[in-house]
Amino acid sequence: MALSGLKTAISTGDVRAIHLLEWAGLIQKLDIDTVIWALRNAGGNKLAVINQLLRLGFTVLWNLDARQLGRALADIRDEAVAESDQEKLDFVKAILNSATLEGATNLHV
Repeated sequence: MALSGLKTAISTGDVRAIHLLEWAGLIQKLDIDTVIWALRNAGGNKLAVINQLLRLGFTVLWNLDARQLGRALADIRDEAVAESDQEKLDFVKAILNSATLEGATNLHV
């Protein structure tokens, strides 16, 4: 039940709802697959949504998570270049340059 509520909050871009779900203890374990799903499905201010998710569960990116996130961001970046989609490219760059990921030395895109 919490996962469907989380995905609804992500797809509508409701950062407050994401925060409240976590605060209420309804997000037991946020996994990297959910963050990767959010990269493509977040609504509203996508950068704020992704940063909120990363702050909730990924203040330290373990190697496996970093590799998965790096591959997903690289795929989106490559799509943006192929489609000449500057907005999508700016989104990827903003995530990579965000304060949330500034300490991630193992994130390769």
